Amino acid sequence: MISPSIEAAINRQINHEIAAAYNYLAISAWFEQQNLPGFAAWFMIQRSEELEHAMRLYNYLLDRDGSVALGAVEQPRGDYGDIKGAFEAALAMEKANTAAINELYKQAKDEDDFATLSHLQWFLDEQVEEEKIMGESLAMVELAGNDSSAILMLNEKFGARKPEGEGA
Repeated sequence: MISPSIEAAINRQINHEIAAAYNYLAISAWFEQQNLPGFAAWFMIQRSEELEHAMRLYNYLLDRDGSVALGAVEQPRGDYGDIKGAFEAALAMEKANTAAINELYKQAKDEDDFATLSHLQWFLDEQVEEEKIMGESLAMVELAGNDSSAILMLNEKFGARKPEGEGA
């Protein structure tokens, strides 16, 4: 059985993950509107990963006899100004998600909830990777600047990404 406070914290994290997926969907749509389908596809994979993260927490909560309480998700931005702005928004979101997971981990540690600590270790490691990838992607976009050829090359590169489990 999971404590009510950890149950509430995990439900908040599920909501964070779903909100991230919703934001990535909005970023993907924005890239489609900019006629950059490679970037759009890349962010659609990000969306799917965030939903998978939410489901890991969802299933864990149910496995521990907890109750899932889904919250409202705020409407995402619809305009990112430029490619760099979209990646900056994505990196900021990943950093906020890392902070939320760290807070959940701290709470589980304070409550001596060792099963939850063990489960959250995967999320800690995943967030290191997510921030690294998003930071590197932003750096590539910054290097490309306003060079149309470089942007088209990045669009192709990002569009070649495969979902995890498909040779990505």
